[in-house]
Order: sequence, then C-alpha cells, then structure tokens
Amino acid sequence: MSPDEYADLMEKAREAYRGGDMWTAGLLYERAYQLAAEFGDKQAAFDALREAADAWSYSADPDRGIRLLLEARQQLEYLHDAEGQYWLHTVFLMHAIDEDLTVGDLDHEMDVLAEFAVRAWGDEGPRTHYFRSALLANRGNWAAALDAAERSWAGREGPGPQTYSSHAASAACYFCLQLGRREEAARWAELVGSTREEPVAPWQLAKCRCNLAQFGNDGPAARSASRQLDALSNPEMPGDALVAAEESVYSLLLSADEGDPADPAHLIRLRLAHQPLPERLPFWSRYDWHRALACLELAGVRHAAGLPPVDDRFHAAPGPLPDPATARLPAEVLPRLAAFERACDAALHHAVASDTRFSCTWRQQDLAALRRRGAAMAAVFRA
Repeated sequence: MSPDEYADLMEKAREAYRGGDMWTAGLLYERAYQLAAEFGDKQAAFDALREAADAWSYSADPDRGIRLLLEARQQLEYLHDAEGQYWLHTVFLMHAIDEDLTVGDLDHEMDVLAEFAVRAWGDEGPRTHYFRSALLANRGNWAAALDAAERSWAGREGPGPQTYSSHAASAACYFCLQLGRREEAARWAELVGSTREEPVAPWQLAKCRCNLAQFGNDGPAARSASRQLDALSNPEMPGDALVAAEESVYSLLLSADEGDPADPAHLIRLRLAHQPLPERLPFWSRYDWHRALACLELAGVRHAAGLPPVDDRFHAAPGPLPDPATARLPAEVLPRLAAFERACDAALHHAVASDTRFSCTWRQQDLAALRRRGAAMAAVFRA
C-alpha cells in the first residue's frame, strides 16, 4: 500500500461523508482499512476502521457499524491521544443511545465522553452537550435537555468538538414545544434558519416548521412543511425518511379536508400502504413510530365522534368531549376505539424497552395519557 493510495481513499471517503453518501463513505473507509491491514500499518488501519464504523452508523446498515465499532474497541492500543478516544467514544455512545447496543450505565459513558473532550480540547464542546441533550431527551427530561441544547448552541464558536449548530437549535425548538413554550420554540426555529450554510439546516428547519404547525393545530402549514421535509430527505440516510414519514402522519391528521383518517383512501393510509419501511425499525424510532400509528387510530375515533382534528403530539390536555347527537359515525366509535387500543398495545412493548434502556417511565406515562384521551371520548357512547 502506498501512502498516496491510502490518503486518496480516505479523502474520497471524507468527501462522500460530507455529502451525505454514507454507503459510499463506509465502503471507501473499509477499503482503506483493508489496504492498511494488508501492509501491516496497524495505526492507519485503526484510523480507517474508526471512520468506517461512524459512517455505517448513519446508513441503512447500522449493524455493520456496530460490528466495526466493536472491532475497533478491541484495538484501543492504537488510540494514543484523548482526541482519538473521544471520536471513537462518540460512535459508541451514538449506538448505545440509538441502536441495538445495550450499555449498562449511560451516565458513566456520557461522563467518559466529557472527560475525553476536556483532556483533548480543554472544554466539553458543543458536540458533547448535544449528546447530553439527546440522552436527557430520551428520558423525557425536556427542561434539562433544553439546557444542554442551549449550551451546545452557545459553544458553537468556542473550543472543543463541534457539531452542526442547526442540530442543537432544532432540538431546542422541539424541547420547547414539549414544554409548551411555543414563542421560544419559534425563536429557535429562526436560529436554525440562520445556519443555512450547513448542509443539514434546510431539513432541520422544515422539521421545526412541521412541529410548530402541529403545535398550533395548523393543518395547511403542517402539510406544507411536511412536503418540504420529504423533498429534502437524503435517500442515502434512511433515518431521514423515517422521520419524514412520522411527521407526515401527525401533519396530515390535522387536515380536516382529507376526510376520515380510518378511510383506506386517506392520504396517510395510502402513504403507509405504498412507502416501504425497514422490516426491522431502528431502536430509536420504534416507540415514536408505533405511537404515531396509535394517534392515527385515535384520529379515526375522533372523526367518528364528530370532533375536529387536534394535535395529539405536544398537547396533554384531553380536549372537549363529543356530543353523541352530533357524531358523524356513532356506531363506529367503539370499534375504532378497539383498534386504537390494539395500536397502543403494540406501542407499549417498545415503550417498555426504551424506558428500560434509559431508566425512566415517561413513554409508558405518555402512552397511558393517550389511552385516557381515547377512553374519555368513547365513554359518552357507552351509555
């Protein structure tokens, strides 16, 4: 292996990575790893292996990333500085939070990441704060997650490991909506728009606009933003398509003009029938996806009961109760409630799995509150 050949592969891999083509990046990094290993340059091989594990993490084959990550963690003798330790640990922690890599003490691993950052750069840096916000959000600790996202944004021009600022601002927007703070969320969305030089910023801004419209029960605006999110989704990063599909469910459910959400011809039903999703959803998306499907069934109950569409994502209040005299399809309410309960049962399995991973109960509480919404609507039809 010539140094030039290795360097050329690594540069092409980095270029593909920066362009969002994770499949190509992963393959090129793996080829560089194989070349370096064949010629006995173990340090160069390790460097390429670490990068390959990171690239596959964002692709349609994250399990390949986990395999390479575990292989890299068996070669830690080639990590000679805290900077290299930090970047390998970010891949490890990403899989521990998002994928099927179970880690016992996530708080300890988060502290280890912060320690590596301080040793390498003298500061935790915005990337570390962003990881911390993701961990806290997975526990439903929205206020602490918002604080960490704010720290990530504030440190974007300081020392330490960097991340896309639009990621931090978009996360802060979402956390504010979970806390019921719409005006603050809108300000964060504006900050996302100020980072347009970042390649991910337009996608993140479209997601913020989706969520803001959902919070305001603005069906047309939510649908428009959802379409934009679809158009901006990177086909090389399947996570984009999953998020866009989930956003379309919540957005289209607010469009009363689309008719009965239980109708097979409803746009959501058509999309779900024709858009292929992974046979095995990533760990991070399983509860969120099944919750969205439960909300689709709940919207069908609401329609049959004669109630207008309403956001079931951010608002915890149960809303007005229906009047049986003005119900659209009174005989359909209880059968649709049964379908909603079955969807909640499917979501519960994933709620328990995720809550166990993150040592919390918020998903189970969230699902219980959703069930109470459906039960309250249907109760007046049981008399």
